[in-house]
Amino acid sequence: MPEQLQLISGQTRINLLAEGNQNNPPVIMLHGLRDTAWSLLPVARKLAAPTQTHAGYRVYIMELRGHGASDRSEGYSMPNFLADLYRAVEAYGHQHCALFGHSLGGHLVTKFAALFPEQVQTLLLIEGMGPPRRPHEGHEVAEVQAYREMLLARLIRREKRSRPISSIEEVRQKLLKNNPRMSDILAAEIAPHLTRTVDGELAWAFDPAASSVFIGGGDNERFWKNVTAPTCIVSGTLSYEYWGRELPDAIFTGRFAEGEMEQRVSQFNNAEHHWFDQSGHMVHYDEPERLAKLCRTFLEKYYD
Repeated sequence: MPEQLQLISGQTRINLLAEGNQNNPPVIMLHGLRDTAWSLLPVARKLAAPTQTHAGYRVYIMELRGHGASDRSEGYSMPNFLADLYRAVEAYGHQHCALFGHSLGGHLVTKFAALFPEQVQTLLLIEGMGPPRRPHEGHEVAEVQAYREMLLARLIRREKRSRPISSIEEVRQKLLKNNPRMSDILAAEIAPHLTRTVDGELAWAFDPAASSVFIGGGDNERFWKNVTAPTCIVSGTLSYEYWGRELPDAIFTGRFAEGEMEQRVSQFNNAEHHWFDQSGHMVHYDEPERLAKLCRTFLEKYYD
């Protein structure tokens, strides 16, 4: 079992999992929206494990505010999440560290690396480049309407309390249905940590209001250009499945246009990019061993 740690960011208690020797170089990992720190453990354990040629890393996985055992909050803006990450780097990152982020976690670690380059030596960015360009982008009237709908859906029309979850087995089955390439073993390990008990009943452990962090958006490129740390970027070739579900639109396929991802990667000062052909958006669900091997190789090359 991993160590469980806590830190206080403002008035919010943040939960962390830790693996590896405390004397080894620190890696701080962040999961994505509606996920859990526990889903990154298969990757974290590979990064923490000593080998014949390397002592391994001290790995900390933050549980984002509004998720898992971390506190819920009234504030879920990008600065709120960045402040939490700042506190974690301050507490566990020593003078500099490596950052790993998936999806929302990827947006956060990228912004942090641009804002505080002196504290980040290496960056691992997993499906953190945002969705493909959508049809309304670049059309002011359509963009304003899209902003309105996102505001209403994610913040004002807060989701009603979902029906109680019948069992952890129901959660496991839902994970496998939504992520058909995920192993049964990994789904069983993660499922309990995606729930919490509310009034004696099982409920999801994430706060639906946390999705308000993406209201507005659209400022990624200026941060990409200001990342100086060597960056490993991983994309799932099958991520169109996820984007098509998350951003339904009659004329949006969820697929990147030819050269679109390459153009984004080129904004970084020092980055390499990898397509994972057997992965969708949840790369750490679909190919955790391959992801861990790539990240470990990159870290050993740029971070010691």
